[in-house]
Amino acid sequence: MVFNRIIKIFLILMFISPTTFAIERKYNVGYMVLDLRYDQNGLQKKLTVAVWYPTNASPKPFQYGGPAWGNVALNANPAGDSGKFPFLAFSHGYGGTGLGAQFFTEEIASRGWIVACPDHNDDAKKITHTAPDERNKYLYRPQELETVIRVLTTSSPFSSLIDTNRMAAGGHSFGGFTSMALCGAIPEFHDKRIRAILMFSTGAAAYLFTDEELASVEIPSMLYLGKRERNQKRGEATMKELSGRIYKNMSDPKYFLEVRGANHFSFNIRLSGGAGTKMLSGTPRQFEVINKYSIAFLEKYVAGRPGQDEILDNKDRMITKQIISK
Repeated sequence: MVFNRIIKIFLILMFISPTTFAIERKYNVGYMVLDLRYDQNGLQKKLTVAVWYPTNASPKPFQYGGPAWGNVALNANPAGDSGKFPFLAFSHGYGGTGLGAQFFTEEIASRGWIVACPDHNDDAKKITHTAPDERNKYLYRPQELETVIRVLTTSSPFSSLIDTNRMAAGGHSFGGFTSMALCGAIPEFHDKRIRAILMFSTGAAAYLFTDEELASVEIPSMLYLGKRERNQKRGEATMKELSGRIYKNMSDPKYFLEVRGANHFSFNIRLSGGAGTKMLSGTPRQFEVINKYSIAFLEKYVAGRPGQDEILDNKDRMITKQIISK
């Protein structure tokens, strides 16, 4: 009995113990919140956008909310002496916040990226339309992400610092649908400057697009799924089936990664310290492995920085399933 318990503990430690991987912070990170004004169907709208970026200013501990802390220079001037930076527009899940992926957005900004995450104007917490011919209700989302890219690339303080030849889009959950629309799935939103797409646990990108529309996204992609959400259903299909459909139809090169112990909300930070909120957030170890592969993917296929294959082609112990097609 004791021997079996020792073996069990050893196996747990072997699979979840930290690795030696760490994000190398090459830049201090600045953080600011912008309020953009834009027109939507003849109505003036406001879009709040969180932006992380390289800066020469000294960072300080910053509380985003609840137990979520970062290390940023609030409202600092962007670094203007290091040339242009690659850019990522990232869309949160339905009813979420642009701060949701802060564990990732702050870290990739420290590698020399400008990252913008809007607070989408979601009008309800419940998704009611789940077929391609019913998605008109949600087209405000790609319009908002399109607005973020247009404003930041054409106005100060970031227009002179964003390299429009090195741009990426991404999102979590419903943000996968949102970002995919800009990557070729919906022609009227297609921004051909976007060179790769990153998707965290997105059933919506499967049930709101046809196979043909998914196949129209002809850029490198990385898709994540949490192991604990494999059999959770979105409509009639499981998340495993929906993820498989997305991966099958995407163009090479493409990556599919399943994260050990993760559920659908493990790709979010905790912005509240209330009881029960731990299940609505990932763990430090999960965040570490998501950052590890996501940053390597974007560095390789968008920033064009060498040395990423050693990470991308090897399986971390926190990854329970890894499929790569190049």
